[in-house]
Amino acid sequence: MYKLEIRNKTAIYLDHRELIKNMYNNDIAVGMEMFELREEIFHFHDRGIDFEDRNAIKRSKTEEYKLAVKVRKSKKRKSENYTSTPELSNLQIIIEEFLHLMEQEKIFKPIENNEIEIFPRHWEEISSEDFPKFNGTNATDAYQRCKFGVHSFIIPPRCKFYNNNVDELTKLLPQLMPTSEFFDLIVLDPPWRNKYIRRLKRAKQELGYKMLNTVELSQMPIERLVHKQSILAIWCTNSQDHQRAIVEELLPKWNLRVLHIMHWVKVNTKGQLIGPIDTSGTKKQPFEMIYLACHLESGKDFGIELQKVTAIFSIPSIVHSHKPPLLPWLKNVLPDNPNCLEIFARYLQPQFTSIGLEVLKLMDERLYSSYKENLA
Repeated sequence: MYKLEIRNKTAIYLDHRELIKNMYNNDIAVGMEMFELREEIFHFHDRGIDFEDRNAIKRSKTEEYKLAVKVRKSKKRKSENYTSTPELSNLQIIIEEFLHLMEQEKIFKPIENNEIEIFPRHWEEISSEDFPKFNGTNATDAYQRCKFGVHSFIIPPRCKFYNNNVDELTKLLPQLMPTSEFFDLIVLDPPWRNKYIRRLKRAKQELGYKMLNTVELSQMPIERLVHKQSILAIWCTNSQDHQRAIVEELLPKWNLRVLHIMHWVKVNTKGQLIGPIDTSGTKKQPFEMIYLACHLESGKDFGIELQKVTAIFSIPSIVHSHKPPLLPWLKNVLPDNPNCLEIFARYLQPQFTSIGLEVLKLMDERLYSSYKENLA
């Protein structure tokens, strides 16, 4: 994780793969089996034709890959629901300055082999229907495994999970909070209504996930999970409707207020934006939004350090909606050994309780490499 400063603005560069590796393996004893995400998952090249589409083209004999390419190119987005043009122009200038600084700091390590290798899209072989409703805990400092059908999934240390419909969150409260302990950090990556997923589901139903509207999201009992020093992080699309819903509907319902709004900026392996910023606000953008919220009764100075950060930069995974972990950045404003919760989770994290219908989807052992550190 790198902190970058230009004048009075701050940005954070998160190495998604490295952060996961450190979070999973920091407390693993030397000589024990360790895991890290496959390097190929983060070979996100330029977007002339992006990595996913190139893989799809190379695997054109497989119907699933044909569908993936077809869906991505099928329709252009209409002019609606995006940030205004002046804000986008200003954002473009700021991002370009930070990218130039990152180039000078040599943050991006060159990849020796720039040839795009075919990496099987294992995550598209698994849907929520492949998992029963179940929950689990790994309270140890070593990895565990579980198996469903022919697939093996790794369970990192010190985590809990519920493979359960988020609609039933209220019923889970006695298990989530057995001693009335609130959560210090809650991360939400809601399945916002999304044109790409709607088209994908029409092409092949099992490739898409269930989307929720604002009313359905507001029914989650978030207000019963937080205390006055909690932080809620919400991943959001660039839709102004979704952004407005967070501020005007969801947060008031949960007795929360906006603490800070920032951008998650996606760059490729060369340190360039994965696509151009469209200052007209009518096309797909190379960024998403992150909303940080806190309790209505938290102090005015609460989280003031977080408000200095303009953007988070990272190389995205080639897996759709695979978000980087936020705890390594947020932990400085949280208590030691924070109690964390992720809702709509698709992978597990130490110190987290994770809930969702695909909570193990990206824990598929085929997405990871195993290794052992030498005793010497």
